[in-house]
Amino acid sequence: MKYYSLLTLFLSFSIFSFGQGFDEICPDENTNGVIVNCVEYNDTLYATGFFNQLCGFPVDYIAIWDEDEWQPAQIGITDPGHAMRVLNNQLYVVRYENSIDSNWVYVYQNGDLEKVGEGIYLTTATGQFSNRPNIYDVAEYNGNLIACGEFDRVGDSDATGIMQYDGNEWSAIGGGLSGGIQGGSPLMFPHQLMVHNNELYVCGNFRFAGGVEVNGIAKWDGTSWSNMGAGFNETVYSMIVYNDEIYAGGAFTESDGVEMNRIAKWNGTSWEPLNFGFIPLNNFNFTFVHTMTEIDGLLYMAGGLTEILFPDESTEICGGLISYDGENMDTFSGGVPDNDIEAVYKLDNGQLLIGGGVFGTGYSGLSNFILNTSDISSKIEVAIAPNPVDDLINISSSERITSYEVLDQSGRLVQRGEYSEMIEFLHAPGLYLIQLYEEDEYKTTAKFLKK
Repeated sequence: MKYYSLLTLFLSFSIFSFGQGFDEICPDENTNGVIVNCVEYNDTLYATGFFNQLCGFPVDYIAIWDEDEWQPAQIGITDPGHAMRVLNNQLYVVRYENSIDSNWVYVYQNGDLEKVGEGIYLTTATGQFSNRPNIYDVAEYNGNLIACGEFDRVGDSDATGIMQYDGNEWSAIGGGLSGGIQGGSPLMFPHQLMVHNNELYVCGNFRFAGGVEVNGIAKWDGTSWSNMGAGFNETVYSMIVYNDEIYAGGAFTESDGVEMNRIAKWNGTSWEPLNFGFIPLNNFNFTFVHTMTEIDGLLYMAGGLTEILFPDESTEICGGLISYDGENMDTFSGGVPDNDIEAVYKLDNGQLLIGGGVFGTGYSGLSNFILNTSDISSKIEVAIAPNPVDDLINISSSERITSYEVLDQSGRLVQRGEYSEMIEFLHAPGLYLIQLYEEDEYKTTAKFLKK
């Protein structure tokens, strides 16, 4: 079974790595706030977050990636941004509000950001960070624009936590969202939207949706709200459909009395834990899954992640980011210590661009490995036969080779040594890449399957 699943993976994508880890993009230049989200629009990669200075450049909370560095964007917002989404070929931006005044959804049109409809308000706003009219996410559902956040009014109409725009005006959705999760934060803040199988999902910190107790995650079928089991005991920051299953991540530690540390999977009737979870490395860590995204068939989880806990009580250190294939994970050799990671994006050259930060300091980094690079051929001929292999890799090459490295499907180095035409390989069944070198000069790469 493992062989056939990896054969399918082999046909769909490949991985080519120069090593593990991430290099900080501008370690000597100031970035004064967390990078929260990035998105590509019209062949330009945009980022937003809590920064108004990124890699030393002054910006208005929005920057663009220009070949190999961050640059100021031609557009900007007056307060920190939370999400940028491309919906129906249009770029939307939503942001925090630094005062207790109004806030808007913005769309990029005519070379500038324009307000969409009326503004939102929070009549109970106090000016504290999470008690202002903040907007967290936007989505498209049944032809309407959907927005969620901390508000109880849009224009002169009541709308609590979530609203829809029909092209003319905003209106409430089914009684809206209310309350804080019991045992968690008393504040109500829906954090992310998702559309799946003609239903609208919303997750965050709220206890009720349309009067139905949902505890952090709910779905709307176009007519009414419903819960997803018992929900969770703390904030749900993210959700995704991966391998046709719904995953939820956040700061929660249980659902309906069952322990699940910050990550869970929906089985159709209730939430269940994965074969791992995330725990704080020490009492100073706030542990949470903030972002989940699929890249080349792997599920990436990012957030305030410092340590992984397995069912046998063993642990492994991680630094803000892991990838997961449904069974196994990669921590990227510990990731990026001492930083929360919230933005994850694969560049055209196959590198991962990540962003995050902590406590008023931003971080952005590039992987020193390459994902899903289709052009891994060279003029050097190399053959592995037979393929799949047993416990020996038989290699023939047209040029002189002195050493080799073998990488697994996550780009992790699993074996290296001096080259010979027959190499003993006693690792688990799966898809691997072997990289061949003459002295320190890379020559070529070949794929093989281990039975």
